[in-house]
Amino acid sequence: MLPHTNIRLLSDVAHIRTGYTFREKVEEVEYKVGNARIAQIKDVREIAKASNSFLLDPSKLPVIDWQGKDKALVTSGTVILPSRGSRGGYFQASCVVDASEDSLPLVVTSQFLVLTPKAEVLPEFLCWSLNQPHIQFFLLEGPGSQGSSMAVMLNTSIGNEITLTIPSIETQQKILQINQLWEKEQRLTDALMMNRKAMLQGMFKQLLNENN
Repeated sequence: MLPHTNIRLLSDVAHIRTGYTFREKVEEVEYKVGNARIAQIKDVREIAKASNSFLLDPSKLPVIDWQGKDKALVTSGTVILPSRGSRGGYFQASCVVDASEDSLPLVVTSQFLVLTPKAEVLPEFLCWSLNQPHIQFFLLEGPGSQGSSMAVMLNTSIGNEITLTIPSIETQQKILQINQLWEKEQRLTDALMMNRKAMLQGMFKQLLNENN
């Protein structure tokens, strides 16, 4: 820990481990016969893109028949960070939230690092911090990564290499409130653009038909 400052190592504010390593291919099952949700990198990224948010609702994830140990399960408030970047080079973190009307536990694969925040940092704020551009750049280029820029891999040692600004809980909450408003604005803007596109496509089609 760095004394007399709110600049903290990631390892000081969160416990870090790798996700569960499946020895065989993950088999998805129907909800009524499964007993756990599974977080795989492709599904988490699709949900983040569709929702335009870093909050992950586990109820949107596939179901499996889990026969492993309970210590591999994660709970609400856990932050998961991809251990490899996307095609654009991003390591977008997600924060697991309470799933509405869904009581199934969650298993996270070894495609992620699993971060359990300590009391001094809100899970959502830790996730927001990891998604900031300068941290994303460090994850791509920093010493904790392994491999080329096309196939960067992260490991748990990254916790001793990333430094984050951790203000008071009150300030963390204010930042999250502002970010929530911004995300809402982004979703509304995207919806307006989609409606505008549909309207224009209808106009184009009508004009083309008039010339037939």
